[in-house]
Amino acid sequence: MKIQYITIVVFCLIMLLSNCTDNKGKTGNSRFTMREDSEMTLLMRDMYEYYDSLKVNIEEGEIPKEIRDFSEVHSAVSTEPEKGKSELYQAMATVYKESADRLKNKKNDMPKYFNLMVDNCMNCHQQMCPGPMVVIEKLYLKDVNLLE
Repeated sequence: MKIQYITIVVFCLIMLLSNCTDNKGKTGNSRFTMREDSEMTLLMRDMYEYYDSLKVNIEEGEIPKEIRDFSEVHSAVSTEPEKGKSELYQAMATVYKESADRLKNKKNDMPKYFNLMVDNCMNCHQQMCPGPMVVIEKLYLKDVNLLE
């Protein structure tokens, strides 16, 4: 009985240790694969970080002299390239770009134009890639009247 128990323990240890070895030499498909982030993904993350910091500046009454231009929104390659090349996406990218340009030029009413720009981001993501909407929604400035 004791020999059977030891045999089972040794067998389990061998199986456990064999799974801990380096798999570089093995071929075949992994159960999990990680995609490299696309240009569009990296751009969108950069845009979010930038606009999040701009939101803080606006809330504190600090209007930056320059507003960053994300014109590469038209050409960045997305995870699904056909979506980024579609007429719908290109039209929405143009609308975003126009709203970002208005934000640059309307510094006296920046909160209003900032929220309108965020609206355009939300509209595009609603149609093209809804996942980030939860995060983008956090960009809205509170208590801004858009109907003035």
